[in-house]
Amino acid sequence: MRNKLVIAVTLVAAVITGTAAGAVVNTPEQSFWAQIRYGASAGDGDYLFDSLADVTPGAADSAAFKASAALVQGTIVDIEPGIAFASDDSDGSSAIVAYDSEDAAIRYASLVVRVDKVLAGQLGQGYADGKIRLQVEHPATSTLAELKDSIGTAGTGLMYVHNLAARRQLLGRPVTDPAQLAYAQSVHVPIGEGLFVEESAGSPVIAPLMDGERAAQLLGYTYVPEDESEPAPTSTCDDDLCPQPTRKPDATATSVPAGEPETAPTTTTAPTAGTAPTLSTLRTRLVASACAEGTAADSSAC
Repeated sequence: MRNKLVIAVTLVAAVITGTAAGAVVNTPEQSFWAQIRYGASAGDGDYLFDSLADVTPGAADSAAFKASAALVQGTIVDIEPGIAFASDDSDGSSAIVAYDSEDAAIRYASLVVRVDKVLAGQLGQGYADGKIRLQVEHPATSTLAELKDSIGTAGTGLMYVHNLAARRQLLGRPVTDPAQLAYAQSVHVPIGEGLFVEESAGSPVIAPLMDGERAAQLLGYTYVPEDESEPAPTSTCDDDLCPQPTRKPDATATSVPAGEPETAPTTTTAPTAGTAPTLSTLRTRLVASACAEGTAADSSAC
């Protein structure tokens, strides 16, 4: 009888503390990008470029769109608090507030990216100790601690980037507020939502800052809609302190294309329908575009 009582008490304690096997199995941790993409803000608008060739460093302007400063391959190693604003105005005029303030209407975290290789263009301001900090919207549904806990799943990626202060200067909208300028000089922004991540070695890349249809159009594969319960992508922008995505996203990763899909170079194998390319395949294609512009960092790759 005593043994039965001990077993019963143990089971009750397990249920209360959540240590029963079922409790552990039913609460899996979300991956880093699943958290970043969940519940993010969205905006409406039109895309300003038709293909990744337009984003390549050195590419001619595509209407009002200007190419990135650099294409890098990097590994995401950490996430840090960036900047927070009292409103989500996209003109950069909103007051800065403390990152953890209840008055913050929108927050931008900084992904710490170890730059494994500069593939095209050049990195300047904001590149130090072999790292850059990449601005992403901090989702209201996850704490910084939760995002840090999952950073090991963030992976390695190909990134079209530009220093934020330099980007604003290039676009004729220089940052003049001293506090905002100090921040802008320290971070890079993904240009054209151009962040393509390999979450595990050899897996197809994901484009977490785009909606699924736009990613498929740019990467050259047939878009297959995912379940509507998938998280929405984060808001991002090329050229503003308060970025907004260029079109309302769906539940996956990019939106309705503004032009014909770019044809992949003949030196690479076209991805199969419904499947994004691997990091290696995409890198070959993007470097080929940089070679065509004369901005490839390693001319022997051309």
